[in-house]
Amino acid sequence: MKRKGVLFVVMALAMVSCSRGEKTQSSATESKEITEIIWQYPSPGDLGTGFQEMEDALNVMMERDIGVHVRFEPVGLMESQQKAALMVSSGEQLDIALTAFTSMGPIIESGLIIPLDDLVNQYGQALKSHCGVLLEKSRYGGKLYGIPTADVSGQGYGYMIRDDMLKKYGITVDETKMYTLADVEALFEKVKAGEGPNFYCTIPWNTEPAPLNNSYIAYDKVMGSFAGGVLMLNRSFTDLTITNLFETPEYKDYAEMMYRWAQKGYISPDAAVTSDFQDTLLKSGNYLGEMYWHQYKNTNLAISTLGMELSSMKLVDPYVVNEGGHAIMWNITTTSANPAKAVQALNYIYEHKEATWLIQFGLEGKSYEVVEDSPDGKVIKYLSEDMASLPYYNPYGLWGDRLEWPAVYPSPANMNRLLRERDAAIPESRYSPALGYSFIQELVATEIAAVNSVIAQYTPGFNSGALNPATALPEFIAALKAAGIDKVIAENQRQIDAWAAASKSGGSE
Repeated sequence: MKRKGVLFVVMALAMVSCSRGEKTQSSATESKEITEIIWQYPSPGDLGTGFQEMEDALNVMMERDIGVHVRFEPVGLMESQQKAALMVSSGEQLDIALTAFTSMGPIIESGLIIPLDDLVNQYGQALKSHCGVLLEKSRYGGKLYGIPTADVSGQGYGYMIRDDMLKKYGITVDETKMYTLADVEALFEKVKAGEGPNFYCTIPWNTEPAPLNNSYIAYDKVMGSFAGGVLMLNRSFTDLTITNLFETPEYKDYAEMMYRWAQKGYISPDAAVTSDFQDTLLKSGNYLGEMYWHQYKNTNLAISTLGMELSSMKLVDPYVVNEGGHAIMWNITTTSANPAKAVQALNYIYEHKEATWLIQFGLEGKSYEVVEDSPDGKVIKYLSEDMASLPYYNPYGLWGDRLEWPAVYPSPANMNRLLRERDAAIPESRYSPALGYSFIQELVATEIAAVNSVIAQYTPGFNSGALNPATALPEFIAALKAAGIDKVIAENQRQIDAWAAASKSGGSE
C-alpha cells in the first residue's frame, strides 16, 4: 500500500526553549503542512528499543525547522539497492535510497534514481559546503546523482589485531610501520600454534569481492565494479591502462595465499557462507582480528564499539581513487513524493550536526554520555561495552559529515582535526589518474550484469580460501570471458582514453 507523502497536522506551539539555543517562539495554534519522507535506514538486524525514540526526536527537529516528517525504512546494508528497486518497480513511495558498494550505472540506466543538480543548487547549500569536491565523485554522464557521507577523501588499509593476544604472545605492533602480508602471516602462524583448533586469525568480508577488504594492493575500480577492470595503482599512479584484476599475477598470488591460510586453519571453514557480521564474530573471542580500512579512525571506533583494545598493522598507505563514484551514497528515487523535500531532509542533517549525532549515536544519557567537551571537540562514551544491550546503536557511519561527529572514547577530542591533517597530507602522487572520469555503461549493460554475476559466484570462495586456485581460478577467468568481461574492459578503455584526450586538450568528452 502506498504511503501518503503529505500529512496535515495541527501543531500547538507554546513557549519553547530549544536545547540548541534557538530563539523562544510563541504562537497561537496554527495549521502546518508536513511532508512525509520515506528514507532507507541500513541496519544489521535488531533496531533496538530506542529506535523509535530516536526517530521521534529527529522529527521534532525536522518538522519544526523544515516541515518534514521522516519515516525510516530498515534494510540490510547490502540489500538496499535491491529493496529500493522492488519498491520503485511496484510504485511504492521511497524518497531517499542508499547505493552501497556498487556502481551507479545500473540504477541510473534502469531509471531508479533522478539527477540532483538543480535540486542541490536550490536546496542543498550545506551539502555543497560539507561534501565539496566529493560531490564530483557522485556524477554520471556529467550529472549529479548521489550525496556522499562527508569524510576524508583517501583511505589507508591494514589489519586490526586484539591487544590482549599481542600481550599473550609477546608481540609488539608499531602503528607507524608499514607491514607486509608476510609479516601478518608469520604472526598468524605463531598465534594459531598457541590457540589451536576453533580459533581463527582473520574474517573474510564475503559480501565484498575486494581482496582482503582492500588491504591487499592499491587499485582503482574506475567503473565502480570489477566487471569493468581496474587501474593497477600498485604498479603505477599514472598509467590509464584498464586491466582484468582476476587475470593478474597479483590476484593469482592472493588466491593461493587465501587457500594456504584456509588449509592452515587461519580462516574458518564456513567463512564463505556465514552471514554473521564481522564485528559480531570478532567479539566472540574466537578470532584474532580483521582486515579494515583507515587504520587510525576505525581502530579507535572499533575499540569503543567492540569493547576490546586493538592495534593496527598498516598494509596499504592512504590513496585517493575514483572507483566509479562513492562506494556509499544517498539517492532520490523516481517514486519520491517530493524530491525537493527529500533533498532538504538530506541537507538538514549536514547543516545540523545534532541531527546527525542523533541518528548515529542515539540519545545522550540513554545510549551514550559526554565525557569531554573542550575547544578541541567532544568525546562521548557508550553506556555499555555490549552494543547489543544499548537501547539504540548504529554500526554504520553513513550520516552527515563524519568529520563533525564527536570522537568516541578512547579517541582524542581532536581526532577530526588529525584526520583532516592526515587526509591533506596524502601526496598527489597517490591520487588515481582517473579522478573525474565517469563511465557510461549503456553499450555494455548486459555484459556488466553477466560479469558481476560470475564475480559474485566465485569471489566469496577465493576470499575465504575455500576454492583451490589451481583449478578454480582458470574456471573463473573462463567464465568471466564467456560473460563478456573483455568487451566491457575494451569499452571502459575506449571511454577513459577519450576522456583523457579531452582533458588534455581542455575540452570535454
